[in-house]
Amino acid sequence: MTVGTLRDRFEETALPHHDVVYRANLRITGDPATAQDLTQETYLRAFRSFSSFQSGTNCRAWLLQIAHNVFCRDYRQRKRITWRTADDDEFDQLALVPGQMPDPEEEVLRQLDRDELRHALAQLPETFRTAIVLVELQGLSCEEAAAVMGTPRGTVLSRLFRGRARLRQILEEKVPA
Repeated sequence: MTVGTLRDRFEETALPHHDVVYRANLRITGDPATAQDLTQETYLRAFRSFSSFQSGTNCRAWLLQIAHNVFCRDYRQRKRITWRTADDDEFDQLALVPGQMPDPEEEVLRQLDRDELRHALAQLPETFRTAIVLVELQGLSCEEAAAVMGTPRGTVLSRLFRGRARLRQILEEKVPA
């Protein structure tokens, strides 16, 4: 395959998932600049190995697996990631609720809920946070998340269960009795 057609196929297949990869990186790192770096490195590595990508398979899961590997191997091992809290104004919204336009009071309550969820998510251990981001926020199946994380499906299910329980505990502690 020539470089021109490989590039065209890459642009057609992989680039539509850029925002998904960036949002996943942002949720895992909490830092927009680091998420941009991770996304750039993900796409560089994806392009270099795109000739081995099988057409018709899940490109989004493939890219998220590369992103996860970049995060784990290059950044976490070198301790170049600075964990930030979810207070960052540039942190994207975790949940946009579709439907009718809410009144201002309802919108304020929704924003408070999203802020609480961001805080709670930032407090989770990385393994739990990654599982929840991939399955609950990125919409991957447990099998796809297992492939991305390089773990068995049962491990993903366990991390989801324990992560959800920890999230529930963190959020319940913030509710006045």
